[in-house]
Amino acid sequence: MRQGGSTLLVAEGNFSFASSLYNRMDIGTQVVATCYESENEISKHENATKNITYLLEKGAEVYFQVDCTKLRDCPPLKSRLFDRIIFNFPHCGRKAGVKKNRELLAKFFLSCADVLTSKGDVHVTLCKGQGGTAADQPMRAWHNSWQVVAMAARAGFILSKVQMFDCSQYYGYTSTGYRSQDKPFHVDQALTHVFTRSLPFSEIKSVVMETRIGSEHCFFHIPEELVEKINRNFLQKSSHHPVNIIDKLLRKQIADTVNVQELEDNFPVLLKQCLQPDGACAGSEVGQAELYWVSCSKLEEDKSSSTDCAEPQCCDVPTPVFDRSFGNKSEQIMDCTTMKQLGIPDLSEDCRSYCLRPTLTGYVTDILRKPDFRVGVIYALSGPVFRKCLITPQTMPVFHEMVLVGAFNSEKNPDFLSLFRCSVERAISFLIKSASGALACIDKNLKLITFKEEGSGKSWNICFQDMEHPEITDLTVAKLVCTPNKQSNSEVNVCVTSINLDLLSMVLYHISDWRMLWTFDERFLDQISATEFKPFSAFSLYPPTYSHDVSFWVSENGEPDELELHAVVRRVSRDSVIEMKLIDSFLHTQSKHMSYCYRLTYQSCDKALSYQQALEMQLHLRDELQKRFQVTLR
Repeated sequence: MRQGGSTLLVAEGNFSFASSLYNRMDIGTQVVATCYESENEISKHENATKNITYLLEKGAEVYFQVDCTKLRDCPPLKSRLFDRIIFNFPHCGRKAGVKKNRELLAKFFLSCADVLTSKGDVHVTLCKGQGGTAADQPMRAWHNSWQVVAMAARAGFILSKVQMFDCSQYYGYTSTGYRSQDKPFHVDQALTHVFTRSLPFSEIKSVVMETRIGSEHCFFHIPEELVEKINRNFLQKSSHHPVNIIDKLLRKQIADTVNVQELEDNFPVLLKQCLQPDGACAGSEVGQAELYWVSCSKLEEDKSSSTDCAEPQCCDVPTPVFDRSFGNKSEQIMDCTTMKQLGIPDLSEDCRSYCLRPTLTGYVTDILRKPDFRVGVIYALSGPVFRKCLITPQTMPVFHEMVLVGAFNSEKNPDFLSLFRCSVERAISFLIKSASGALACIDKNLKLITFKEEGSGKSWNICFQDMEHPEITDLTVAKLVCTPNKQSNSEVNVCVTSINLDLLSMVLYHISDWRMLWTFDERFLDQISATEFKPFSAFSLYPPTYSHDVSFWVSENGEPDELELHAVVRRVSRDSVIEMKLIDSFLHTQSKHMSYCYRLTYQSCDKALSYQQALEMQLHLRDELQKRFQVTLR
């Protein structure tokens, strides 16, 4: 809490905590202490009158008959905002069960949302085991706890800190009110839970982007699951996002060994793709199922332009659509009416298939054709790429890729490949060791990175072991490939290294979930340092999880596209599903229809996710599955 802030205490018993806390407060801090009982009732508690008198003499405010679940209804509080709200040992009274106490907490948090500042926090102290988080030792069964984190999520709060409640730090404090009696609570090993506001789940609507192909303007919809990840500019010079820090450090380290030429990412984000016979994206190993296809509609066309697929047509880097009549150049949500007013045709008409670029390695040929391209120089290019993938904490539908391209003459410079490979390995090893020095536990979690040779010895994967997740045996952060240059004579070979900057950032900053890299919450970047790899500390602790199953029939010979299915789940859940597993499938012997049952685990790493929100997402998903895949729900 900032110095000179304000603190609201609710449900005080004998006001001994408020009295003791006041002595620990910074000068200028405003204290407001309240209780549920009337002044006559509260005076029956031992030392209550003495504590109230002390508070008033010191300038604190004291109010009686204040319902902590209806703080806005209290006249002295309704027009005020507080930096901190404290509720010690909440209880409905007498022998109330866990359900009633959960409801008390839920209503209290909803009430706090009305009178708490945007940067304020809420402190709730509970007896041993009541909270239901892993911080309680031993931890109660979830159904037998007060589920404090889930109750707070209903009001948009996340648990940001848990600390032991030490009575000895509050001289003169004696708890009271146990089962509505003048008896103390069992405060041994009690925990104080500190909650802060989370960013809300904002509504995602369709966003149309504009680009130019030759003399024609084209418009395309951004897939909804990528709307919040477009134009984030993590790699711009002024950014201190982890991927930009890692990008700069890698380039610097590699440049210490070989000659590096940096390239600007002026390559197109939207491509008209030609697929290879095996279904892979031209110039890469990305399969067709991994591509994000978009419908592109043109406003005007240069009839002389060719549509021949022999040379993949590219668009310039897309910019947000703007309303020319108002000069609004900010990103804009587009509906059918607005599009017609701007003269933009319906994207369902005149559609041509384009895809968002799945990798930067597809531009290797363009780099080799540059007029100033030189043999023996490493060319570095970084930018975001997009590809569909399964839902896991380490796989991401959009990430930042660094591509290093170098050409060499195998006869004149036979050591170039070894030098290239060593420079990449040393650069990554340097970052790993730097992080290990800042965080001792990385030494335990990560083994040294290794180059794993594949095939004929012309391909290597740069891997490390993630000891915290045994199910992941090898996590590949980079891949190096050496091939003959088909554009030149056979003596010239091309080396290409692809590095996943997002995954490497997760390793170095000890980030367990890729979604955190894309959070809008400023508390993430506040922890990132460009000078040292300090481990990231989650600002949302023990987020609640909710499991829901969905089962459906698929017609004979039908099979759902697994990657598209996961993409739909990402879209509907707003990236709130952390795990999706196929738990059952069987063939109906008579109808020949196939049944699939998936279990979805909802959990947000940076936002408050309530049970009701997860349920609404699940119900929406059921509708979307029927529309998108024409399945029959079970």
